Amino acid sequence: MNEKQPLFSIVVPAYNEEEFITACVSDLKKIQNDFDIEIIVVDNNSTDKTAEITRTLDVIFLQEKTQGVGAARRAGTEIAQGSFIVHVDADTRLPQGYLERVYDKFTHDEKLVCVGGQFLFYDAPAWKRVLRFFNHWALWLFAVVVSFGKIGPMGNNMTFKKDVYDRTDGFDAQLKYGEDMDLCRRLSAFGKIRLDMRLKCHTSVRRFKFNKRLWDYFLNFVKMSIVGKPCKNVLPHSKDI
Repeated sequence: MNEKQPLFSIVVPAYNEEEFITACVSDLKKIQNDFDIEIIVVDNNSTDKTAEITRTLDVIFLQEKTQGVGAARRAGTEIAQGSFIVHVDADTRLPQGYLERVYDKFTHDEKLVCVGGQFLFYDAPAWKRVLRFFNHWALWLFAVVVSFGKIGPMGNNMTFKKDVYDRTDGFDAQLKYGEDMDLCRRLSAFGKIRLDMRLKCHTSVRRFKFNKRLWDYFLNFVKMSIVGKPCKNVLPHSKDI
C-alpha cells in the first residue's frame, strides 16, 4: 500500500462474498488512476472462503465480529486514512472515472459532505432493468422529499468527508439495515447531502427478487425515510449483510 495518506479510502463490507469479492476489488484497483487510494475489506464472520480469498488481494483486511452491516461499515471507516471515504458493496462495480467525478463534486461545492449515485444492474434481464429505472427515481424522490434532503446516497456507492464523519457518532453498529440512511441524517447536520443520478455504479440484481425479503426492504426504506428507524432491524430469512 502507499506510504503517504490516501485521498480515498474505499470500504467494502463482506459476508459470504466469495463469488463477488475478487471482481469487486479488481475493478476498484482499475479506477485508481492518479489518486492515492486504499481498499479496506471488512469480513463480517463469513463462513465461506471470503476471508481466505481477500487475504490474497493486496488490500487492507479487517475482521469485524459484531454481525451486521452497520458494524462492518463502522469498523472499516474507523481505520480509514483517506480524506474521502467511499463505501461500496461486495457486488458493486465502479466504472472508470467514478473517483474523478466524485472529487470534482466536492471541490466545486464546499458545503457538500456526502454524495452518492444511482445503481444499474449488470446481471438483470431487460424487464428488471426497465422496472429499476422507474422504481429508483420514484423512491429517490420520495426519500428526498420526506427527509427534507437529509438522505439519498446508498451504501453500494456513497462518499463522504472523513473529517465531517469524525464529528458525528458514525455508523450505528446496531443497524443491520438502513445504516447508510442513518449516517446521511447525521452528516446532514454539517452540510449538504446529494444523490446525483449522473453518478452511476453497477451492482448485482441478486437482492432484488420478488419475495418477502424485498417487501421487508421496502417497508424498512419507507420508515427509515420518514422517521429514521427501520421496521425490522433483523430481516427474516436473509444475510445480515
